[in-house]
Amino acid sequence: MRVISGEYKGRIIEINTNKNFRPTLSRIREDLFNFIKHNSKLNVDLNESIFCDLFCGSGSIGIEALSRGAKKVIFNDIEISNIESVKKFLQKLNVSNFELFNLNAYNKEKNIIEDSDILFLDPPYDHDLNFLKENIFNRVNPNCLIILESNQKLDYSEILLKKSYKNKTLYFIKKII
Repeated sequence: MRVISGEYKGRIIEINTNKNFRPTLSRIREDLFNFIKHNSKLNVDLNESIFCDLFCGSGSIGIEALSRGAKKVIFNDIEISNIESVKKFLQKLNVSNFELFNLNAYNKEKNIIEDSDILFLDPPYDHDLNFLKENIFNRVNPNCLIILESNQKLDYSEILLKKSYKNKTLYFIKKII
């Protein structure tokens, strides 16, 4: 998998093929960042944003955000081997505007998402999506853009925009205060 745009375009992101995760396809990553940049409904500026990749896996989304100019990226994954792979890649790039965490995404003792301007969620597909309202909405700042990639249908009034693909949908959500 390669970084598709920005400062690190073309760099190869190594993926551990033994892991049971599915990196976001290039086409979907491109769409996601085009929406962030060009859709006025979303009202965000990536260059001024703290971007959090809460279930980062290979780190491809967060790395793409860094490549495209995010002010800072927070990577989190419950699997330490995923965090170590992301760390190794970022050290090769010699960047410093990132943080790495190896936490359960629902850990309420350490809130790594509270300062995020953009929060990307790509949880395991068998996840109960009720966690959004129960564990995420009350922990982010009111203006945070939440982007969810899922194979499940979501029907929240807070959805600003959605883009469907063959077997998944990107949801762009802002919580209503």
